[in-house]
Amino acid sequence: MSGKSPWVWVPTLYAAEGFPYAIVTTLSVVLFKTLGSGVSDTAIAFWSSLLGLPWVLKPFWAPCIDLFGKKRTWILACQALMTFLLILMAPSVASSSGMPYLIALLFFGAFVSATHDAAADGFYIIGLSEHEQALFSGIRNTFYRLSLLAAQGVLLSFVFSLTKRWALSVQWAVFFTVSGGLFAALFCHHLLFLPHALTDLPRKGGSFRELAHSFGESVLSFFRKRHVIPAILFLLFYRFAEAQLAKVAALFLVAERSAGGIALDPAQYADVYGSAGMLSLLAGGVCGGCLIARCGLGKMLLPMALLINLPDAVYVYLAFAQPLSLWNAGVCVALEQFGYGFGFTAYTVFMLHFAEDSGRFRTTHYAFMTGIMALSLMLPGMVSGALLEHMKLILSRFAPFLPKDCGSYELFFLWVMVCTIPSILTIFLIRPFIRPDFGRKLSGKK
Repeated sequence: MSGKSPWVWVPTLYAAEGFPYAIVTTLSVVLFKTLGSGVSDTAIAFWSSLLGLPWVLKPFWAPCIDLFGKKRTWILACQALMTFLLILMAPSVASSSGMPYLIALLFFGAFVSATHDAAADGFYIIGLSEHEQALFSGIRNTFYRLSLLAAQGVLLSFVFSLTKRWALSVQWAVFFTVSGGLFAALFCHHLLFLPHALTDLPRKGGSFRELAHSFGESVLSFFRKRHVIPAILFLLFYRFAEAQLAKVAALFLVAERSAGGIALDPAQYADVYGSAGMLSLLAGGVCGGCLIARCGLGKMLLPMALLINLPDAVYVYLAFAQPLSLWNAGVCVALEQFGYGFGFTAYTVFMLHFAEDSGRFRTTHYAFMTGIMALSLMLPGMVSGALLEHMKLILSRFAPFLPKDCGSYELFFLWVMVCTIPSILTIFLIRPFIRPDFGRKLSGKK
């Protein structure tokens, strides 16, 4: 590895992961809804969910990154292509007949972004020592999450405030143009500062049969790993409560008080998540990474599982109390985001731990785990809205047995707290085979 500090490239590399994900999976919903394109809410939900499919399926083409070329080359190629796609989206959204092209560009962008993520994760594994991987796990998670919040909040608000007198379609076109410019800047930065890892070597040539065998072996070897079943269960259920909370929490914060919400307007919502939430997330991610680097993964598993789950209770408080002060909502969101940033660190460090003995297939195996992670968020998120609707039926049947003034949101957040139990219990599935000191800097070890 060259002498470039990880501080120069790790934060920006994971910002480049999160930014397209936010545009494709979250802002696409807002885009289709606000443009009045004649697409129904059902169709919007279907297509926006389908756009997330490449992140679930990426393990099936991730072996190509291990088998062909350098991971650094894959990263730069994907970033250059994503820049081009974002700029192409601008004229598509400005044209009344460009919606089918925009959907196609978003789906292709999802494929490119998912491929970039697999290459970036593989480069992170080979480019850093075990101790550095643990130390920077909180940093990478935090900058990934910050890029999601920045795309959905800061950049969108900035562009729309500057162009508020223009037509909505033109505003969106400007947004995609500016996004393409920012991604071009990330590409130039990584072209200069992404190091050349000594182990990032292209695979030597071979026959098609040999390559096909290597491809199949890289996939099958993941499912032959020891403890793969408890590992998969941990990856699926560690974030079971948070995956359901994420979709409904946003709806709750902006819903009218008459409907049981907090009634934040868009500016207040941006303030809560763009200031208190962002700073708390940063603090939680950094603290989590530093503590694992100091104490090891084994000692931090239970505290992190508790802290990613128990702060979900702030939404139970907000739903029942419905405080009028914006500060109350801000503090609650800050606590929940700190817990998320802190607790999610254990998830990513575990994936690094499980990929440690994967040999030349570490990138593929890590990609399989991130695909399972995407699935663990997609499926509960897809049903969370339906669960919220079914809470009305439960209320009508079991009202005498429920707390006074309990509405759909209150009951849903109580359900989320019940779902924290399997989330916490998952750590006992992986504890028997976790190396307790994984991630901790040992004396004499660089």
